[in-house]
Amino acid sequence: MRSLKKVGSVRVDLLGGTLDIYPINVVLDEVVTINCATSIFAEVEVLNRDDSQIILRSKDYNQEMTFSVEKLKKFNFTEDELGPLKFLLLLLKEISPSVGLEINLKSMAPTGSGLGGSSSMGSLFFKTVSDFLGLKMKREHIVEIVQRVESKVLNQGPAGYQDYYPSLFGGVLALEAKMSGVSIEQLFTSSFKKFLEENVSLIYSGESRDSGINNWEVYKRFFDRDKVIREGLTKIRDLSRAALNSLRESNFEEFLCLLSEEGKTREGLFSGIMSQKMKSFKEELSRELDDFKGTKVCGAGGGGCFLVISKNKSVVYKKAEKFGMSFLPFEVQGPVGEDN
Repeated sequence: MRSLKKVGSVRVDLLGGTLDIYPINVVLDEVVTINCATSIFAEVEVLNRDDSQIILRSKDYNQEMTFSVEKLKKFNFTEDELGPLKFLLLLLKEISPSVGLEINLKSMAPTGSGLGGSSSMGSLFFKTVSDFLGLKMKREHIVEIVQRVESKVLNQGPAGYQDYYPSLFGGVLALEAKMSGVSIEQLFTSSFKKFLEENVSLIYSGESRDSGINNWEVYKRFFDRDKVIREGLTKIRDLSRAALNSLRESNFEEFLCLLSEEGKTREGLFSGIMSQKMKSFKEELSRELDDFKGTKVCGAGGGGCFLVISKNKSVVYKKAEKFGMSFLPFEVQGPVGEDN
């Protein structure tokens, strides 16, 4: 039996989240979003079959679906029968396999973690199945297709693009919005990896959040010309560009200060981005840790994951346990080649 297995990272967004929503990212000039691929992986395995049946198994949803190649062609976006695997089934419909397949899926990212787990899985899924079938497609084109399908499935306004890249490209990415599309700059170095892992912890609050609703509110207020939102996103843009320059110059201490400042700006701009439990946790750390520089919420916030900036990881972990939170493995993964 022929098979192909691939793993891909979910991302931690460092600076410039929200700026990856079109057309906010072209109305504001020179926006950049910086994120990194982590050791929290999605996994997709594809195997061939001798018949025309497709079997899709998700370990995370504890669900299995079986249908024919012909049935797949008839799936649409309004069918309730597709359930939680709707996004992946409709991506598979875009690929349009003509042979039977067995596809197994699992992800390490907690649901509602703010790490872009579903988007990462979508990109990896599309890439793995396409490669298995011998369909050659550039990674940038895969991102475009997956983003469009997920935006339609979510039906909650525009989706940002940053979540789709780390599982395909890895490393530390600067994603700059251009009129011609998204420009990708790989910023990964072993020295920055070491620095970031020593100074930052990834904490999961245990509380889920819904990024689509938050993004739509920001989008609407931006185009209603809300002065607070416009000025806040402009400041985030400026901090992100400064952080890009600091990485290019290997000024990692400055990068850490900018990361902290972006976190503070985001907390002040978006009400509800920090749950009460997260706020209490942060207050205790600020009182007890001399080197505590701040927190940075991952994704739209209101729960999910967040970064804690401090070298004193043992205290951070103990406090997390006290608050019923958990710490996730935070290792920055290296770049991924086109054929991987």
